[in-house]
Amino acid sequence: MYSEEEDILHPLALNNNQEHQQDLLPVDDTTNFKKSSHNRRRRRGGRRHSSAHQETKPIIVIEEAEPDNDRRPSENHHRRRKSSTATVKPKPNNPAEEKESLAFQSLVDIIHEMKRLPLVSITPEKHEPNKDSWKRVRRHSEPPQEMKRNQQHVDFKPPLKTINEQRQQQKHVNNGHGKPVFSNSFLPLESEDGENNNETLVSPLSSEHSNRTRSKSVPNNVLHQHQQQHEQSKSRKTLFPPHQSVSDASAAVRTHTLFSGILRVDLQDSSDANVECEELDASIYVYGSRNRNRALDGDEVAVELVDVDAMLEEKQSKLKARYTRRLSSISMASSCNTALSSIPEEQKSLLKKDKLNLSLNEKCRPRTLSLYRPHAITLDNASRDKKDIHGPKIIWFIPADKRLPLVAVPIKHAPANFVKYHEEYKNRIFIGNIQRWPATSLHPFGLIEKEIGWMGELGVHSAALMADHHIKDMEFSESALKAAAATPSKIATDYKKSRRDLTKESISIFTIGESDVDLDTAFSVTSTEKGIFEIGVHVTDVSNYVRPNTPLDREARERSCSVNLVDRRVSILPPSFTESHCSLGVENQDRLAFSVLCRFTENGVLLHSWIGKTVIKSKGHVNLSSTLQSNPLKEDANTILSICQKLQHNRLHKLNGQSLAKSYEIFKITESGYPEEISRINQTDRDVLLQELLIIANIEVAQRISSRFPDQALLYRQDEPKLSKLTIIQDYFDNDPLTSSVNGLVKLIKEKEPSEEKQEALLHIIRETIPASKYFSAGSVDIVKYRHFGFGAPISTVFTEPIHNYASIYVQRQLCDALKGMEQEGDNFDQIDKIARHCNSSQLNKKAAEQDCKKLYTAAYIYRQYLDTDIKNIVIEALVIQFGIDSLRLYIPEYDLELSVALNESSIPGAQYEYDSTTNEMNIVWQTDNDEKEETVTRKLIFLSSIGISIDVNMKVVRPIFKIEILKL
Repeated sequence: MYSEEEDILHPLALNNNQEHQQDLLPVDDTTNFKKSSHNRRRRRGGRRHSSAHQETKPIIVIEEAEPDNDRRPSENHHRRRKSSTATVKPKPNNPAEEKESLAFQSLVDIIHEMKRLPLVSITPEKHEPNKDSWKRVRRHSEPPQEMKRNQQHVDFKPPLKTINEQRQQQKHVNNGHGKPVFSNSFLPLESEDGENNNETLVSPLSSEHSNRTRSKSVPNNVLHQHQQQHEQSKSRKTLFPPHQSVSDASAAVRTHTLFSGILRVDLQDSSDANVECEELDASIYVYGSRNRNRALDGDEVAVELVDVDAMLEEKQSKLKARYTRRLSSISMASSCNTALSSIPEEQKSLLKKDKLNLSLNEKCRPRTLSLYRPHAITLDNASRDKKDIHGPKIIWFIPADKRLPLVAVPIKHAPANFVKYHEEYKNRIFIGNIQRWPATSLHPFGLIEKEIGWMGELGVHSAALMADHHIKDMEFSESALKAAAATPSKIATDYKKSRRDLTKESISIFTIGESDVDLDTAFSVTSTEKGIFEIGVHVTDVSNYVRPNTPLDREARERSCSVNLVDRRVSILPPSFTESHCSLGVENQDRLAFSVLCRFTENGVLLHSWIGKTVIKSKGHVNLSSTLQSNPLKEDANTILSICQKLQHNRLHKLNGQSLAKSYEIFKITESGYPEEISRINQTDRDVLLQELLIIANIEVAQRISSRFPDQALLYRQDEPKLSKLTIIQDYFDNDPLTSSVNGLVKLIKEKEPSEEKQEALLHIIRETIPASKYFSAGSVDIVKYRHFGFGAPISTVFTEPIHNYASIYVQRQLCDALKGMEQEGDNFDQIDKIARHCNSSQLNKKAAEQDCKKLYTAAYIYRQYLDTDIKNIVIEALVIQFGIDSLRLYIPEYDLELSVALNESSIPGAQYEYDSTTNEMNIVWQTDNDEKEETVTRKLIFLSSIGISIDVNMKVVRPIFKIEILKL
């Protein structure tokens, strides 16, 4: 993964010694230079000067950040000064080889040009022991006027008055409303004692040369003393600004000084990223990893607006610099008699292209561990030979997701014999994590947790997928299991006294569904008078057993939500615990619950509701799809469904809610673990009728807790999708008046589109544009944004999923406090905001993991299809749903699969294409040579064109790759 910082090597990389080599000056061991002011002036004036590199001004602040422990201690700033320095010219390991190297010859030329600098050596007679013999010189990027010299101390400290004046001046800038500017994050960074850590000691020895034979003019104790000081006191260049605290960032977001959103890094070019900001109703563009300030894809970040032109200029200048560096490297390789065949194909393409927006991400062969840094272009093998001799200090962990950075792993954490047999590890998949990311390092530091297995194995890919989406797939902790086992399942008499005991009332409570496992909701219905029905929604009281800050609570909070994958299910609580304490599927078992009893008219009008803590007992389970045996509770179930039909009609047509029916796939898995059959299930509105009662219960609970905790209630909302993202469907229906709303578009699709495949494609596009639902604290969002678009509800929460969702457990605790008459204390939003952010992140990971798992097993199904036969690919129909300049986006209705296809020789062999953005059409032309004449085949593609494709799958990579070829006919 190449980024604009490619040339800045990792601080632990052993071959990053060019800066030290430039400081090595030739010295005559027998020559001594006298100390004089004239020589001192000559030394200052003769130093090689390089222009200071201006720091890229960051605009991203991670809200949750680890403290930067990589700063050097302040005591290294005070050192004894000596008037003489010693330099040693090291012997090359292979003079013949290095003389031929152009890079080495360039370094020699630079050294000869610097001969005007005074050369001073230390003789044993003049050396004073126990004193620092190394003289501090100015860094290349350090302004000369800020280099203070004192006879006893070397103290670099920026003027605090200047810093404070700049900070005060920028506090008055109206960010986001006037001309946006950069924040004060580009000011000098102060250490804990207020001093700036820009001091450095220049050594004549690099770490690479430390084992070489010393010069006779340098005493042993000086070498030993400097070697320790050089490792301890060398300060590194700060690449990133410090992170803000969560409280400061949250306060700045509330005052609109900063704007928050989820960071999304572009998959094709990791230098580009966007932050979807609700406050601005726009997407904020962020260029470069430095501006992201160590934020990763999917992180919730705080953003400061900057001048648009300045960022675009920065992007263009860095693209030009990147392009120039690559061409220069290739040109240098050619001048060193390197055969063109030895240059990688990705570098050859640079010689043929004159575009600046080059991206080589897709050409990177996915690996997991590497001894060498990927894309580090070496013109000769000198540096790698040196690394092999001295041994590496780090290895590189290469994430499967190209949007994530390379991770440096200390060599001590590498697998056994990795350095010797590192080529054998390129087809293995590992799980690693990021431990820290100092502001002085281009790449984060991490560890390797474990090896999953070999590429190509379906179970290995499934485990890697879960790790990519931060889903905890392991056994519950021992403390959580002990706490679950120690929790009594028998209900104490005291609990029954403080609750309404519905087991003693004439109410039939039962569960409904196709399965009776892990049910946390039950229903009841009674007729109070003619035309009035009291329907009860009973939710198991998990909060009674999972108390705050207990092992069970910490485990459930970390997992946050249950994840249903093709091959497994990840729960938030131990299954044995939910079955014995929480599941309502067990008949005639007393359970603690929260009950919402609602009185409806026969037309579905809500008249009154009661909410309270209860004791219930399920009398059975009703499976509506089963016709084998009559159930005495089935009549009550049908009564409930008839009321739900009225509720659904009112919600869809009067409240502008959305249909909750969806489509999904069921995979039939063989003993080998591979799918042998995929069946598509298309739900209807009747299949999801019971969810209407759950929506009502959630609305009633949301109103109750928000009335008691107006700023701290944990609520649930969903924004309305932007119709600007659906213009392609509006144009498809000739901008019919119904296209002015999402519901109108859905109605048009079902009424005016006869093709079922095209209906599925259009509905898929609409689903992809609907924003995800979000948790939030009531005080952090304006009340006009409380609405949940899909539910058609002005306010809502998630109360009915305590077995599957940690947010429901937290809402149950708030409901318990509200029923006791408690009110909120203080204006502390941070705790609720933190829970909301964590739950939102987990929900996004859950959705992405379930989609990727479905895609993985679809790929495995296709792979298995042609693996068992002589057919090497599968021919299937696809629909064009989006055009790009050099790509197509296809939807495959049979598998409910969306794929992006790059138009190249692989996908359209022997063809040319042309895209017209004004008409949104593309022509693909194939030319074939027959014996008699040349034939031309042309395909004109428009929106929802049906094309035949040949699909193949490569499973022996980190992530399965779909290979698609567009057919002529």
